[in-house]
Amino acid sequence: YPEVDPDLWGHLFFGKEILQRGTLPPHNLYSYTAPDHAWINHEWLAEVILYGVYHFFGSGGLILFKMALGGVLVFLLDLTLRRSVSSLWARALALVWTMAILSPGFNIRPQIFTYVLFTGLLVLFYRREEKESKALFLAPFFMSLWVNLHGGFVAGVGAISLFLLWTVIGGLRRRNRRAALMTEVVIPLMLSGLVLVLNPYGLQLLTFVGGDVLVRRPITEWEPIPLLDFSFLEFKLGLIWVLLATPWKGSWRRWDFVLTLLAALLALGHQRHTPLFAIAAAPFLAMGLQRVFPFVQKRMSEWLLATAVGGMALYQISAIGGVHLQNRFQLIVSPREYPTQAAEFLTRNGVHGNLAVPFEWGEYLIWKLYPEVRVSVDGRYTTAYPLEAIEDNFEWMRGGKVWRKLLEKYPTDIAITHRAHPVTALMRQDPDWVYIYSDPVAFIFVRNVPAQAGFLQKFKEKRLLPPEPPSIYFPG
Repeated sequence: YPEVDPDLWGHLFFGKEILQRGTLPPHNLYSYTAPDHAWINHEWLAEVILYGVYHFFGSGGLILFKMALGGVLVFLLDLTLRRSVSSLWARALALVWTMAILSPGFNIRPQIFTYVLFTGLLVLFYRREEKESKALFLAPFFMSLWVNLHGGFVAGVGAISLFLLWTVIGGLRRRNRRAALMTEVVIPLMLSGLVLVLNPYGLQLLTFVGGDVLVRRPITEWEPIPLLDFSFLEFKLGLIWVLLATPWKGSWRRWDFVLTLLAALLALGHQRHTPLFAIAAAPFLAMGLQRVFPFVQKRMSEWLLATAVGGMALYQISAIGGVHLQNRFQLIVSPREYPTQAAEFLTRNGVHGNLAVPFEWGEYLIWKLYPEVRVSVDGRYTTAYPLEAIEDNFEWMRGGKVWRKLLEKYPTDIAITHRAHPVTALMRQDPDWVYIYSDPVAFIFVRNVPAQAGFLQKFKEKRLLPPEPPSIYFPG
């Protein structure tokens, strides 16, 4: 997956800003629709880390960093499998299957820290079940990091709450273990909740995230998984396998089985949660495979079995590695996805002003054009914008009944649109806006107002410079 996540430019830019300023910007400095709106940056530490990697090692370093975290994740996953599965083949195939489910969501973004820490937390829970009395005392350290890395720490809170509830209910039946239960489980896990206030916003972050998880987002990764097609096939097969291959008798008494079912429900409701299901389900995938392996081994030689499992693993590695080698181990900025030429046109011609942008281009254009240009919206969503401003932007993009609201309510004087968006045709017909540029991806319009008179005069006199061909390599 060498192409770039739409928010990566923003993560790097904001990480650089934090380091240069020495503090977190308290307000949305990069937008004109909500310049005074508080910005709750729950990913600040991840952004600082990602920018540090990029600053010293470039986009190739970001790829290697992601691969290193992926290696840590596989190692931790294998630790969760070893406790319940003795078959090497079952473990290997389960890991391949798990990574196939997880890979589409394993992009260079703060979420990768959530996946690693979620897996690490499960390892601690399993170690505690294996009578390692001090295992859970690492949990507060994990959570104090997690709350500063990504809002996905909520998944950790959910897992901790479930494990604590299950363990306490089971432990209360044994009076001789109550003291140990308190010191080995209750105290470290309660501390894990208390340390969540160790972030730059304190309780404000926790109350914000608690309310924000309920906000509906008209974004693809937040949409439900389609059930009647072949998308997310690895996930669908994994869920069916867990449900069919796991003996239900007694399984509902296991906290990790309940966690897997809850993660499946989250994933079915929101595509972005499929990696959490993959991580939680990995032991059950492996246990189911171990049950059928004796049957398979009777009909398949060990050499053939090893070839099949190794072939699947090699296919995943070679497919991803081959693409990276083909692209010189650099991230690719697709000129069919991002307005690279349009941004170059705006930069070369020294444009200043407030720019209405499609949601998915916001952070790229902040990277390219700030501080001369401020955007209408970007991928930070409700962490930096009021819902009203976000909804106004989406209404404009889709050319809805009140599409002009974004342009009239806020001081917009430039607009960049996606060629395929309905608003493009509407703006071409609007006499208040001058169509000055287009390419196969984007259109640019300028409002006919005094603030843009000099720029429009250059356009009329055909003195605007054409864009130079942008690089396909990050940052584009």
